[in-house]
Amino acid sequence: MRYFEEYCEVHLDPSIAPYNWVFRSHEKICIRFGVHLSKHPDYGQIVYELNDGQGYCDVERIRTQTESVSENGFQMFSVILPPVSNGGGYQYRLGYVDTDGIEHTSERSQFLLVCDEAPRSMTEIPSIFLGIVNHYPVYGPKPSVPMTSSKDWGSRLFYSIIIDRFALSKDTTRTPLSPVKYDPSCPHSSHGGTIQGIIEHLEYLKSLGVRAIILTPVYVNAPDGYHGYHPIHLLMVDPRLGTIQTLRDLVKKAHESDIAVILDVVNNHIADSINWEEYGGPPGGEFKYVQGEESAVLPFPIEARNTSLFHGPEYTDMVNQRLFGFLEDWRTETPYVRELLIQHLKYWIAETDIDGFRYDSARHVGLDFWQPCVEEISRYAGIFGKKEFLQIAEHAGSTHEQVIEYNNAKFSGLIDYPTYYIVKHSLGNGNWLWGLADYFCGFLKPSQSYYAGWQNNIMFLDNQDTSRIFHEFWNRTHNREQARIRVHFALACLILGPQIPSIYQGTEQEFDGALGWHEEEGQEESIGHDCYVREDMFDNPACDWKFGVINRKIFHPYSRNHPTFLLIRQLAKIRFQHRLFQSGTRTLLHSKNNGLWCVLIHGIANEHPLFIAFNLGPNPLLEEAFKIPHWYGEFCGADILMTISGGVFHLVKDEMRIKLSPFSFVLGRLLH
Repeated sequence: MRYFEEYCEVHLDPSIAPYNWVFRSHEKICIRFGVHLSKHPDYGQIVYELNDGQGYCDVERIRTQTESVSENGFQMFSVILPPVSNGGGYQYRLGYVDTDGIEHTSERSQFLLVCDEAPRSMTEIPSIFLGIVNHYPVYGPKPSVPMTSSKDWGSRLFYSIIIDRFALSKDTTRTPLSPVKYDPSCPHSSHGGTIQGIIEHLEYLKSLGVRAIILTPVYVNAPDGYHGYHPIHLLMVDPRLGTIQTLRDLVKKAHESDIAVILDVVNNHIADSINWEEYGGPPGGEFKYVQGEESAVLPFPIEARNTSLFHGPEYTDMVNQRLFGFLEDWRTETPYVRELLIQHLKYWIAETDIDGFRYDSARHVGLDFWQPCVEEISRYAGIFGKKEFLQIAEHAGSTHEQVIEYNNAKFSGLIDYPTYYIVKHSLGNGNWLWGLADYFCGFLKPSQSYYAGWQNNIMFLDNQDTSRIFHEFWNRTHNREQARIRVHFALACLILGPQIPSIYQGTEQEFDGALGWHEEEGQEESIGHDCYVREDMFDNPACDWKFGVINRKIFHPYSRNHPTFLLIRQLAKIRFQHRLFQSGTRTLLHSKNNGLWCVLIHGIANEHPLFIAFNLGPNPLLEEAFKIPHWYGEFCGADILMTISGGVFHLVKDEMRIKLSPFSFVLGRLLH
């Protein structure tokens, strides 16, 4: 039993709720509970909200059957809930009517989900022999959907999406069947974005020039996990986001638009689920569900329901500590946990045809996990033609030396935090953008080698864990137009830069949120949180983002006429059309203290080289003359491919005439 208020629940019977909180549509959903005799219960009842997952909702009370009195003084009741179809579920509360006819209902509510697709145990995922790859036998689930081949990654613009904050679906019926708290007025809660909403905005993404999207995790999450990083079920799509079929539809429709789909996955931890001895639990810890904590559930798959699979709070090193001090850290050094997590990754590939993984919190997982994991996933995906299945690691190390320590994992690439930090720290007062210019020229490439090459890392200017790039400049200039000019220069350096570029949802609409401390109304202390850089893409008047001017929205949702949207679209098209940005040699031909830099990107002899001139300072350059060294060839002219902030150049005989406004960037193709 577990006890709370005047109630008790039968909690260790795997056939009944709440021990089991995911049922099949053909299974009877039984609830057994007790009411203390001192409360004089006449009969028990359940107050429930039934939702069929398709918009039908029914709120009702159901009377229970009376059972025997338990030894510890509780009158026991049981009930079988009415059946509900696949995709539905219940939100329910325990209750009773006393002998005076007075109705009592618990304040605590619990949820039950009905899902026929999601495995509850790893044993439900059939693992068959698939073939031999590099002398290794490969086992795993047979795909449920057709598999598509590999992608050409270097020329694509990536786009990071927080599913909950990106798009509502046209069918605004919201399912309440999720542990995650829904409160559109609160920046810490779910706001209702769905996978279907992304499907309905694929044309928006395609129009922007996006050719790869990175989705936040789709797992069922704990109540505080609107973002997806506090999983409690590793094999099921959270109903508030959609279903496994909706995810399949997204991947299929994205592929039809030549957009690859990368799924963020969590191999480091699950949600806060265990009371360790240090915090009042027994030796070895105990799941909070067993101790009766409100809203606590046992995790899925059922193989995860063993505290010995996780590190306790006595571990304080980078790899084995509980992330942020409360997330349960897998013992990934053990073969059992390693196989469980690798099998769960294969499941998501087989079920959805995704094109890659973003591995969250990679630095907090040891190489003894990553080496066999990356190799096995490469072999498994390769069996189905995904020879270049993308495996990106989020290692937030501040230096290249720290990140390169993970070379032996052989990731396809890493999210390049060290280069990002160099660029960010170079911004100064925003009036001399040398860090962005250095990045564009390739000067920030480290002396040490990454396993897959520095150019295969993912570079970004902002993401869901950092302040917005627009804020970085607005905070320095205090002028929106001046901030935009600098952001456009930064985007040109990013998207046409030497690494794979990635932007974060809202950058194209000039979102300007920031990390930091904000004063909460009615509170004496300030609070700090990253939720303020996770604004809704859709209109949400309930949440006014009032924590300073940096979070006030002034845009029209999903505008395709926004100047920053239009610039990104142009840059993405140019990168995709000109493979020299990925493979060419970048040579700085000319740099002057007044801010004029000239760069040549060149490759094999029969390719037209690309010529770039930019002004990385605040003063206009009215007329500059520059001769391209003769050893790069003889040129008869130049086609201007794009310009921002008024930059121009033209070739007169063998001399390049250049005129640049502050922070302008002009790109052209030289003609032989």
